[in-house]
Amino acid sequence: MSSDLGLPAGWKPVERPPALFRRFEFGSYGQTRDFLDRLAQLSERTGLYPDLGFGKAHVNVTIHGAGGNLPGATEIDFASIAAGLAEPPAS
Repeated sequence: MSSDLGLPAGWKPVERPPALFRRFEFGSYGQTRDFLDRLAQLSERTGLYPDLGFGKAHVNVTIHGAGGNLPGATEIDFASIAAGLAEPPAS
């Protein structure tokens, strides 16, 4: 997979199967949980459900392209929005 997909910062292309990957690190379980909740809401709105792996203070997100194809604009947009969800809410 070409790395010139215009990926949002922090995201990496995966060759097999074609996907986008990013690991998000958090300072506490509460922050991890908040991110997972926001990510679930995004998935419900978009109908795109990435593969997730998580622990106390991290979440691994893998976004596959539709039908086994290369990730396209929909998946890249999802990745960009997801990255914004990882930022702590403004107080």
